[in-house]
Amino acid sequence: MHKCFIELCVQPIPMESFIAFMAIMVAVSTSAILWKYKRSAEVIYLIFIEILAAIWAFTSGMEFLADTLEMKKFWSQLSYFGIAFLPVCYFLFSVAFSQKFQFLKPLVITLLSIIPFLTIPIALTNEYHHLLWKNVTLSGNELNTTTIQHGVWFWVFWSYSIMLVIVGLYNLVLSIHEFSSYYKSQVSTLLVATLIPFIGNLMYITNLNPIPGMDWTPFMFAFSGLVITFGIVKYRMFDLVPFARNNLIDTMTDGVIIVNSEGFIEDYNPAINTIFGISKSVRRRNFTKVFSDYKPIIDAIKKEESTIVEITGNQNEKDKTYQVQVKPIYNSTRQFSGHLIQLNDITSLKHTENKLKQVNKKLEAEVEERGRLIEDLDAFAHTVAHDLKNSLGSINHVAEIIEECLIDGNFELLNEFSGHIKESAQKAMHITHELLLLATVTHHEVENKPLQMQRIFKNARYQLKELIYESNAKISYPDEWPDAVGYAPWIEEIWVNYLSNALKYGGTPPEIEVGAENGDHYVRFWIQDNGNGILPEDQGRLFKKYSRLAPEIAEGYGLGLSIVKRISRKLGGFVGVISSGKPGEGACFWFDLPTAKKNQRKISASKN
Repeated sequence: MHKCFIELCVQPIPMESFIAFMAIMVAVSTSAILWKYKRSAEVIYLIFIEILAAIWAFTSGMEFLADTLEMKKFWSQLSYFGIAFLPVCYFLFSVAFSQKFQFLKPLVITLLSIIPFLTIPIALTNEYHHLLWKNVTLSGNELNTTTIQHGVWFWVFWSYSIMLVIVGLYNLVLSIHEFSSYYKSQVSTLLVATLIPFIGNLMYITNLNPIPGMDWTPFMFAFSGLVITFGIVKYRMFDLVPFARNNLIDTMTDGVIIVNSEGFIEDYNPAINTIFGISKSVRRRNFTKVFSDYKPIIDAIKKEESTIVEITGNQNEKDKTYQVQVKPIYNSTRQFSGHLIQLNDITSLKHTENKLKQVNKKLEAEVEERGRLIEDLDAFAHTVAHDLKNSLGSINHVAEIIEECLIDGNFELLNEFSGHIKESAQKAMHITHELLLLATVTHHEVENKPLQMQRIFKNARYQLKELIYESNAKISYPDEWPDAVGYAPWIEEIWVNYLSNALKYGGTPPEIEVGAENGDHYVRFWIQDNGNGILPEDQGRLFKKYSRLAPEIAEGYGLGLSIVKRISRKLGGFVGVISSGKPGEGACFWFDLPTAKKNQRKISASKN
């Protein structure tokens, strides 16, 4: 064996073996070049093709070097380690390049590999069943080749291989029509590279061979790598994706999309599937068509400059906000190659920002309200300070007189002055009550609850029972009230203000009608008197602080209607007045509260 090896080393290397070993070098070199682009699925399968072609070429070269039939058969059997999976890898390469990723699932690859897996042991055990080769003999010519009579399994495997190659060719041809012009030169180069080994195999099968018995297929596969290398250098095939992958991590939660200079999607990470709800591959598709609903991004990729925009979307039935950064990508020669699009979820930041805006808005409203309160209190203090001073002064002065009456025993005068004290005290208490109520409505937060308006109105009437009795007033009101929501103590204050005004400014005697009417979203409560009414030009002054249209008729400090307006607004309602200003027609004051039930009938006054 050692002697034979020495003789093999010193004898001239046949041309066929020299071609085979050159093919090995080309295949290995091509694999090394392709390795830097290994992140692309199609490149992985292309590397496998070159490695398998190198194995096939090596065994073919060793077969030509062998000088016995047994050794030639041995190397020919080993060649199937390179031959068996070449068609499958080529088919998977075409599938990956044409973006038909549904065929790259483990189950599909396993099924495609059944025949190759069976072929290898059949080749190694052929002498027991002759399924691959029926007969192998030396050609008897000086080329030192063999003549093979193929068996049944060879034609099964060959037919299967040709079918995979044809389908792979179809995928590449179809890609020319489906892909943009950016890829047409790449696909054309790959088609030429594919046809080279296909032609070599046909030469072997049909015996249209310049070297009889020599299978050119492995050499053609290897040398087709030269064409692919040309495509890499000339057309920069697979150049944009590996470059972009340097800026891309599949596990990151931020979405990343790579768009080439013609606006077609080169690559994207899995986060994009989640963000946009994408269920199938959109690689090599037009970005504008795929993301037509997101015009800000489409406008951004039309520029060769960095841009930041915001978009909103829905993920897992939750609204999301994304900040989109669009950056131009340049190749090693500083030529524009496309855009890198990165999407960052800023939903929580937006929520925080909105909360801060709401807090700031609330603070501004509180500051404004406090300012109004300060103005109210300041103006009110100036308005009522004199009356309070007079009331308290009267109380103090009368108290001194009462002391003297007690000493003198003048009980008749004592009784008269005690009435003065009571009147002055009530006046001071009324002023204090309005001050406290104004401050309470401004600062106190309450919850709207269903109201028992019958009871509330009854309590308001009870507060004014003496005034009602003295004025001999007639008041009619409903037996039933529509459902509304609000804060009962404040609603009672509204009725007290409206009812007291109707008693003071109504006719002689006052005839007052109270009612309620349900709308779509609000219940309107109203009170109609029979007084002289309010002229239209004077109605604008109502519900403002310290506005008194007829001070000569009734005492007060002009805070009543202002408090009514503030209460209604605080509870989510409105106030207003309807009056023609004609004597005897009176005025109708109303206030609205949020309704508790819809489509209720109108309720008018019915009880005296």
